[in-house]
Amino acid sequence: GGWGVGDGVHELESLDFDPVNNAHWVDSCRREPRTLKGFKHSLTRSKMVYRWVLTILIGVGVALSAQAMQLLISIVLDIRNVILQSLTDSATGSMHTFGFFAGYNLSLVAIGAVLTAYLEPTAAADGIAEIKAYLNGSHARNVFGLRTVLVRFFGSVLSVGSGLACGPEGPMIHIGASIASGVTRADKLYSCLHLPPSVLASFHNDRDRREFICAGAGAGMAAAFGAPIGGVLFALEEAASHWSPQLIWRIFTAALLATFTLALVKARGNSGDISLAGLLSFGTSQSIYDMKRDLITQDGTAAVSAVDAPIYWWEIFFFIALGALGGVLGGVGCMVLNQMEYWRPRKPFMQVLEVLMVSLIT
Repeated sequence: GGWGVGDGVHELESLDFDPVNNAHWVDSCRREPRTLKGFKHSLTRSKMVYRWVLTILIGVGVALSAQAMQLLISIVLDIRNVILQSLTDSATGSMHTFGFFAGYNLSLVAIGAVLTAYLEPTAAADGIAEIKAYLNGSHARNVFGLRTVLVRFFGSVLSVGSGLACGPEGPMIHIGASIASGVTRADKLYSCLHLPPSVLASFHNDRDRREFICAGAGAGMAAAFGAPIGGVLFALEEAASHWSPQLIWRIFTAALLATFTLALVKARGNSGDISLAGLLSFGTSQSIYDMKRDLITQDGTAAVSAVDAPIYWWEIFFFIALGALGGVLGGVGCMVLNQMEYWRPRKPFMQVLEVLMVSLIT
């Protein structure tokens, strides 16, 4: 779908974030008398209670989605590595080994590219730009649809598993926002099952959906990097344009639950150690406890390791220089990508060939 002038402009529409303040709505939301029966009824039908329950479900759902993505990526990588090891052990020629390596990666890239280009073009890139547009009042169709989420999920698994220079962190932010958007639409299950209207129907509006999507994006950020505070700051500084103290607490709750649940699930295969939080591992899959345990010598002493190494004051200047260099290179990279955008193909078939060429060259 296009975003420019022409056939794509009709796909954009604005969202209604203004709250309803008419007299009939205010009168219908008045509290019931403070009796025991009325208190029980208001507790089970309270919108505030359900808002917190849904926030908890969003955090847990984002963590489970992140763990599922990481598990599938590990399976794809293990299959390739096992076959490569067997080819190496059998003294197969290096050209045959490289041919399998390139063919395996190209197959994964081709499947992901075809799914994105032909089945759901909205699933291209990481989806963060679409989240920012939505949270600032612009609504594009199918951004949080089920097909978009599935294509982005499996496309991320295939692209990361193929060895492309990308990661699951960016897509996880969009997947978290999509999970939050789907939670606000759960009232449709009641209509499909011919059940009475639920409290969830009261969240089926742009204002409440914006807040839940903001919490889902923060939870996705926290699950990706293992940083709940970073998820809150991302949601408030980079994504949302409307916020309140109550929204901050809900975002923090979702981000904290996403981080803790993911660490708890990963701890099952790590002797119960929850220090490995997030999908980003910085090149290691070992916890701090396991790294220290492996460094213990036969006499019971531990060798000096990077885990226990101190940071001296003069190293700060190298960190500053490294950060400045990264900022310069990032700015130059953005300028180059903006210039290349005019030359990139627009037809789906050529887009698939472009991805295949990138995979083969890199």
